[in-house]
Amino acid sequence: MSDFAPHFERLSGLLARHCGDWQRLPFACRTLPWPELAPVLDALSESELDALENNPEAALGLLAPYRPEITAEQHWPVAELKRASDYATPRWSNGIPGRKWAQIRDFAANITTRHSILEWCAGKGHLGRLLALEQGQAVTSLEWNADLCRQGEALAGRLGLEHRFYCGDALAPEAARLFEPAQQAVALHACGELHLRFLEHGTAAGTQALALSPCCYHLIDGEHYAPLSAAGRRAGLTLSRHDLRLPLQQQVTGGERVRRLRHTELTWRLAFDELQRELTGCDHYLPLPAFPKQLLSGDFTAFARWACEKKGLAMPAHIHSEHWLAAAESRRLLVKRIELVRHLYRQPLELWLLLDRALFLEERGYRVILGTFTEQANTPRRYLIQAHRRP
Repeated sequence: MSDFAPHFERLSGLLARHCGDWQRLPFACRTLPWPELAPVLDALSESELDALENNPEAALGLLAPYRPEITAEQHWPVAELKRASDYATPRWSNGIPGRKWAQIRDFAANITTRHSILEWCAGKGHLGRLLALEQGQAVTSLEWNADLCRQGEALAGRLGLEHRFYCGDALAPEAARLFEPAQQAVALHACGELHLRFLEHGTAAGTQALALSPCCYHLIDGEHYAPLSAAGRRAGLTLSRHDLRLPLQQQVTGGERVRRLRHTELTWRLAFDELQRELTGCDHYLPLPAFPKQLLSGDFTAFARWACEKKGLAMPAHIHSEHWLAAAESRRLLVKRIELVRHLYRQPLELWLLLDRALFLEERGYRVILGTFTEQANTPRRYLIQAHRRP
């Protein structure tokens, strides 16, 4: 049996038994779903809720007596992989933010190969360029944005590297032809369907080595996640796109301005939900899509106008903003209390998704290592899956 399989089975059972905790739409709730948690959650002020949100260990300690089973799974040991020996910035890396450069350097520190390299969803090819310099191998970078390809080619040309760009769609069938058996394929923070295709194409081609740091699990083609591994399919978990967003609801960076924007966005979304219930006469939550954050620099009336247009609702001639914002106040605290419980399951769900990928690779004949490749301060998406084809 795989070393990953027992933990995957435990996680599957835990997530299934406690699906009522994490498979919630907090915005759709009008009351706290867990009466047994009301004494501890209702006693928390908004500032205390915000502090706990930024301190997962403290939140776990507060709620562990009510959810003891979750505690053990939070501390499952994950290997710490190699880190870069230094983070010096060469001239060609000018313009790459410090945390992003640290991620690139740490990812590259885990790659040693005698094969050509395929960089999946490359952007300007910063990772591929570093690997071309360090490994002395030819690199092919796949990127759909033609302007980024041109910039990447110019940078590679100035350094005299054997680094070419393939401008194309990673989701198109022809992208599979870029994978070869004698090859090291890499994908740093490839989103959702993009990294699922990376794994499928790489294993189908028998590519010698694959290195993947997954991101944005919810960006998939279907409405629900289709597990890759046989064990994942047997687990029987039904994961919606909303569920798959849960591991991403963790911020590492962000100052006071970011905190204020989050507060405003949450309040305005809830205020609009109160408004739309009156406009439609339907007492059900109406979700809004993501929107440009500059919309939050205006006033609530402008936001409500945008939301009505998005949802095809007739905008009232006058909106009593203060009324709807006041109606959102109590619901904002309720949402934060529900999210505090849901967020206990961020790490278990992300590990479940990672192990599903690791078990899939093992089923396809690969030896797999799963660990963290960079520090938490650089990015919460710091897991690396490394797979090498068995002889």
